[in-house]
Amino acid sequence: MNRFNGLIRMSDKDPSVIEAYLPVPYENDNHAANLLELDNGDLLCVWFSGSGEGNPDTKVVMSRLPSGSDRWTSPVELTRDPERSEQNPVLFQAPDGKLWFFHTSNEPHNQRTSRVVYMTSTDRGHSWSGPRALFDDKPGIFLRHPPLVLKTGDWLLPAYYCTSEGHYSVVKLSSDQGKSWREIEVPDSLHRVQMNVVELNDGTLYAMFRSRQADRIYTSVSRDNGKSWSAPAKSELPNNNSSTQAVKLHDGRLALIFNNATLERDQFRWIERKGEWRKKPLRTPLTLAVSDDEGKTWPYMKNVQMADLEYKEKETGYSYPSIIQTRDGKIHIAFSYLRKCIKYVRLDKDWINN
Repeated sequence: MNRFNGLIRMSDKDPSVIEAYLPVPYENDNHAANLLELDNGDLLCVWFSGSGEGNPDTKVVMSRLPSGSDRWTSPVELTRDPERSEQNPVLFQAPDGKLWFFHTSNEPHNQRTSRVVYMTSTDRGHSWSGPRALFDDKPGIFLRHPPLVLKTGDWLLPAYYCTSEGHYSVVKLSSDQGKSWREIEVPDSLHRVQMNVVELNDGTLYAMFRSRQADRIYTSVSRDNGKSWSAPAKSELPNNNSSTQAVKLHDGRLALIFNNATLERDQFRWIERKGEWRKKPLRTPLTLAVSDDEGKTWPYMKNVQMADLEYKEKETGYSYPSIIQTRDGKIHIAFSYLRKCIKYVRLDKDWINN
């Protein structure tokens, strides 16, 4: 039986874990998942799929898990530009119910040409508006995490720029439900990208960053609703120059899904590129961590995915995770499984404590 069939079943390794391998539209490369629970209980998952990251046939696809169903649907293509690579999709359902879909689009293998494109849907993603460019005045912009609705009502969209001098982070703020946006640069954020923001109980915004130096996760805070930020500071958590994602749980704790690996611990493999050998940080294991003091410490950790025999066939690892908590309290995770497919995992909120 083809395991990439979207069928939800109990894990062979842990009966308290429910999992599925989402159907594969293109076999070579499936990456950068993003999950969303809709207001009707459906789950959506978007990711990019094609012959290889940066190639012009790389497109964004979407699969749906209808509420009460035990199978993810076959993915449908959401993007179709034949001359550009379309990547890093995110989904966002606004308070008025409108569904927003954002993604990046760049000339093949040239991140400095990237722009953000968006579409909207009024029927929960069954049909979409035509694509429109967003922030088209400044090329090289990338996304990884969806917008956050602040207590003020503003929308905050984290982003980062790829330039010849390096990559750095910004936030986009909208006070008119996405009609217009203003940009705030995060100071001293060179090499700190894919900013993920959660709003703490007192209104402080807490951000976590991927580090291009593959050393640690970096953190920053804003105490004025995103209008200014502290310079990113090195945390105790490792980073392997790969994406992470954090979410605020219903009980106020923070949950983080990340690769527990870093060059500081010599967790790498050698790869050859253009005739030269270099260190590539490992993207395994994939670990869930929970903080009960708003990110000051992360005392609870448990691996969601570890390397096995199949990893030896394709050492790209388990990466670019997305994590949400649904209304029923369950935790849902989706991630790149050896880039063969997107793997989906469902857990009880106290799984990490058992």
